[in-house]
Amino acid sequence: MFAEFYPEIASIASELIVSTVAVLAQDAAAPEELNWFQQLFNNPFLPFVILFFLAFQIFIAPERRRKADEAKMLSTLKKNDRVVTAGGIHGTVVSTSSETNTLTLRIDDNNNTRIKVNFTAIARVIDPNKENKGSDHKDADSKTKS
Repeated sequence: MFAEFYPEIASIASELIVSTVAVLAQDAAAPEELNWFQQLFNNPFLPFVILFFLAFQIFIAPERRRKADEAKMLSTLKKNDRVVTAGGIHGTVVSTSSETNTLTLRIDDNNNTRIKVNFTAIARVIDPNKENKGSDHKDADSKTKS
């Protein structure tokens, strides 16, 4: 009905439709090749991979390092090492038993008081070199103030 009254407009519209369909078919037939960088950033899983990597670096990796350091410290405990337990008890290692995962600490030199604790109760080993340097530093400060 429209073509009967306006034949020129109808022919122009049909040519426009045909050319649009041809262009769309040509674009669909030959998609543009993306380089690897564009393909990487077009991937919908990239944000999840980045979040997992950040979470691993922030939370999991430091905890693994801390546990490895703690295991190394506990494996190198030997007799006469000065330690502090998680409860704050200072003592000297008398003996270790790897079968029962316990060690015996001497906590009082005068009465020879000893206690048995688990390896996991050891919070840190006191380094005698650092302890001496700290006490020398305090003594030097007290001498200069007098």
